[in-house]
Amino acid sequence: MRYFALAVLALTLSFASGPSEAAPKWIEQVCFHESSKRAFNGRGEREQFVTNCIADLVAAPASERRAYRKRYKGRY
Repeated sequence: MRYFALAVLALTLSFASGPSEAAPKWIEQVCFHESSKRAFNGRGEREQFVTNCIADLVAAPASERRAYRKRYKGRY
């Protein structure tokens, strides 16, 4: 039983996000400032806006980026 508790604790700590995974403080401040300028209807819209803003401003590693496909070749 003691080893089971130790294994659960080790797994919990391994899944915890560290400061290296968090966005820089200035990005969070910019997104919160932008959200304060807008009107939201509630229902979590402000949190969703801030989350999307942070995701847009934080660069993803190249391995996690989606490949851009050019659509409508030659039409425009």
